[in-house]
Amino acid sequence: MNRLEYLLASAVLRLARVFFSRLRVRRDRVVLATARVAALDGNLLHLHQAIRRLRPDLEIVLLLEPYSYGLAGKVTYLFRLLRGMYYLQTARLFVVDNAYLSVHVAPHRRETTVVQVWHATGALKRFGLDTLQPVAEPERTFLHRYYDAVVASGERCRAPYAAAFRTPVERVVALGSPRTDFFFDEDAMAAARERVLTAYPALAGKRVVLHAPTFRGRGIAKRAGMELDAVALRAALDESTVLVLKTHPNLDPAATATAGYDVVADHTAEINDLLVVTDILITDYSSSVIEFALLHRPIVLMVGDLAEYEVDPGLYVDFRTEMIGTQVTDTDGVIDAIRAGRFDLSGYDAFIERELGGSHGDASDRFVEQFLGGRGGGPGAGVTLPRDVRHE
Repeated sequence: MNRLEYLLASAVLRLARVFFSRLRVRRDRVVLATARVAALDGNLLHLHQAIRRLRPDLEIVLLLEPYSYGLAGKVTYLFRLLRGMYYLQTARLFVVDNAYLSVHVAPHRRETTVVQVWHATGALKRFGLDTLQPVAEPERTFLHRYYDAVVASGERCRAPYAAAFRTPVERVVALGSPRTDFFFDEDAMAAARERVLTAYPALAGKRVVLHAPTFRGRGIAKRAGMELDAVALRAALDESTVLVLKTHPNLDPAATATAGYDVVADHTAEINDLLVVTDILITDYSSSVIEFALLHRPIVLMVGDLAEYEVDPGLYVDFRTEMIGTQVTDTDGVIDAIRAGRFDLSGYDAFIERELGGSHGDASDRFVEQFLGGRGGGPGAGVTLPRDVRHE
């Protein structure tokens, strides 16, 4: 979004805010909103399930509307933001897992609580407003404003999340990462395994090697990271192994070469489902490492551009001394590690404790208890925030 587009969108949204503020706040309305993906996933998915189970008396509104970079898409997105502003002005609780312009253009009503739950787990790479290379304008001005609370996965993550979301650290609460509840639910993992094997029958009975790289850059400049030579890796693996590619849901799948992979998974699919059937994970700086660590299975980190990545966007973790897994710089290193079974499985428990704290499958329930009062909570139940965190 350039400066002119931001000024136009913010002007329209501010007018809409004034109009919608005449409406009453619905104490039974909860909104889950994202501009990342068009389907419920990750933290929002698990919060949705917990709210329906613990607070069936509440109305849940889903705003799942990815940003588009084309002209027609931008116009459509503006209308979606207007709808978002309506719900922001009429909801008791408004939960986002990414930047959401309707929240950031102006202060919201005192009766509404806005909570950022972010879509990733832990704090490995710098993000939001806390990258080493400053975010460009106009995003530097408007992104990540007006949160009443931010949910972090663990105590160590509170300070990074406060900086990333320019929110005082006392309003960052370490409730745990809702998306990790999945790994403490045997029935949920069994169901996921069944879904994955039904969708990709070639995985059944095989050793699964999953390549799940993240991307570089931001916005329209997003690009694939270091490429794995999948043809060479496939040639080095035996027939009992299946090589799978899962690209990032926010990156155009065409940006990553697919030759050599036995299976190319849907890039919009929930990666945690795939992790259940994965025996070896190949990635780079993805937060999926934190979730996969809960399974205590081998991880190969392809970080040949580590020096560059430490500069932009920067890292919260020293990959040379604090990171788990086996680090390599190129495809040959990946091949050598897998062939030799050269996997470093040490340090997983300490790493999990540092990134996730004491949350062991109850993060979603803790969120509902904190912000909605838990099972059977009355219309006034939930978090009580200090007066000075409000924006009107």
